[in-house]
Amino acid sequence: MFGKRKNKEKLSNNTPKIIVGQKTGESESYYRLKDNILYYSDSGKNKVFQIESAISGEGKSTVIINLAVALANSGKKVALLDLDFRRPQIHRSFEIVNVNGIAEYMLNECTKEELIKHTTYGVDVINRGKATQNASIIFTSDKFKELIDDLREEYDVVLFDCPPVLMVSDYIHISKLSDAVIYVVCAGVTLRNHLKEAIELLKRNNVKILGTVLTYKNLRKVSSRYGKYYGNRYYRSVKDNYMDL
Repeated sequence: MFGKRKNKEKLSNNTPKIIVGQKTGESESYYRLKDNILYYSDSGKNKVFQIESAISGEGKSTVIINLAVALANSGKKVALLDLDFRRPQIHRSFEIVNVNGIAEYMLNECTKEELIKHTTYGVDVINRGKATQNASIIFTSDKFKELIDDLREEYDVVLFDCPPVLMVSDYIHISKLSDAVIYVVCAGVTLRNHLKEAIELLKRNNVKILGTVLTYKNLRKVSSRYGKYYGNRYYRSVKDNYMDL
């Protein structure tokens, strides 16, 4: 009993948090990222974005859920898809039960209306659903492509939370359905060789990289390295998600 409770608490602590709307520098950083996205998609042609990182633990899911909420708060109709099939987290952040997701939809076990979850944040979420052995079969299927085409017509912005580039090759198939990649780098975590390798892989597959989002976790380490430029007080207010696109 104690073990189950401990695991549940650990899972809750690791769930990406929605902080947009709070009066903090961290929250404002997401609005700045949102403005960059809206500028790029102003023509209406570029509206599907995938969020990538080299490895896990770089803040990718935290970035995408808060970007989605910031866009929704600006009056945009936003769809957020959890395409990280091996480590789905989006449903936890929005407190959605992970059922009737993409896996069930592909098997005709749920309708499109059941697939799309409307949240109190104004973001429509499409969760993974039950586990599947081979995600690439889904991402290359005609039915999945048709789903994304429908979402392009129905939404202002469509966001893909994708698995890390160096851990899973799903990005190759997903990138054929998106307009650009937003790349997440975590200061003090992302290694230079990992970053270089991941970028080379994306470029080799003709993936357009729109820009980079800088996040960090070790506040003391980052403050000591960059504090002389911005001051420690600035970094305390931003906490663990300073953005630059």
